[in-house]
Amino acid sequence: MSQSIEVVIPVHDPARPLERGLRSILAQRAGLAALGVELGATVVCHNIPVEAIKEGLPPGLATDDAVTWLGHMDGVKSPAGPRNAALDRSSATFLCFLDSDDYVEAGSLAAWWKAAETHAAAAVVAPLRTPEGTILRSPRIRPAKPEVLDAVKDGLAYRSVPYGLLRRDALLACGFRYAEGVLVGEDLEATLKLWFRGGLVVYPYAAPAYHQTDSSGPSRVTSAVRPLAEEFQWLDALVQSPWIRTATLAERRAIALKLLRIHGIGALVRRGSMPESHGSPVWSAADQTAWTKARMQLLDLAGGSLPALSRRDAALSRAAAEAGDESQLRAAVVSHTQAGRLGELATDNPLAMFCADSVLRHYVAERRRTKSGVFTLG
Repeated sequence: MSQSIEVVIPVHDPARPLERGLRSILAQRAGLAALGVELGATVVCHNIPVEAIKEGLPPGLATDDAVTWLGHMDGVKSPAGPRNAALDRSSATFLCFLDSDDYVEAGSLAAWWKAAETHAAAAVVAPLRTPEGTILRSPRIRPAKPEVLDAVKDGLAYRSVPYGLLRRDALLACGFRYAEGVLVGEDLEATLKLWFRGGLVVYPYAAPAYHQTDSSGPSRVTSAVRPLAEEFQWLDALVQSPWIRTATLAERRAIALKLLRIHGIGALVRRGSMPESHGSPVWSAADQTAWTKARMQLLDLAGGSLPALSRRDAALSRAAAEAGDESQLRAAVVSHTQAGRLGELATDNPLAMFCADSVLRHYVAERRRTKSGVFTLG
């Protein structure tokens, strides 16, 4: 075989549906072999004995020669360590990271590999099917369906995780590495660095998808509401990284806008919308301090302002920085949800109403993406 694909699956819980994911991978062996591509899977047993995971699988699957078993004990509830361990020991041409509760659709790996080879791409952004069965309309690809994506023009920052096919040499060259020691957001900087500095990135239009599921159960790390400083722990390293400090203003502004819109406003709305019977405070003076810091870091990254931020998002961002208690945050979130269409579409800076990153332009582009079939599968 002239090339190889290694699918890496970290798993920490024998209750996860690992069998489904493994079978979805191994079923594609013959098709890839016909293309001259060797396929293997590496299961990284994270903070759990390898045998505890293997014994939950049918014997033939647990002993399949195409499956490599790797133990990784670091005592940290984050998939960063096991993913990095697999990356360090890999010699494959391409890597694909698969969550243990997800699977890949039939024919997906071959389709992604063909896209990578056609363009000598560093990364193939996989079509992503949600648990509801729809294709995630991300990244924000231009309706013209470009063959090679532009990190800014095609909104690559809006795809926060590197689901797809990644050329290992490109990962090593750009310093791709999951952030260890943080409980959430461990993949944010690594993914951004890959999209913006890793090389050519393509999207395989109409190809079979990476399929997310809702099978992770209540133990999923990212489902918890934790102190805001902990939730944004990844941000300090990101804003200090040399590659992002030397990025163009357009790149930094695109990244900062996405992070504030999705991760920042999302965190505030999630907290402020929780029922009061939640049991523990969703906002504290420490959270206010953490938010003020994170907001200023993102504004600084963007060169001091985010003109395309919607009026309602900008208002909530400012209000949270002044919210000294939970009731004030909840009131700010209520105002955000009741801001209406104008609050959603109008930009904080009126002159940016029609700029490329505005919500209004995004909605217009969404209609055009639907018409041109950007996210339609074959």
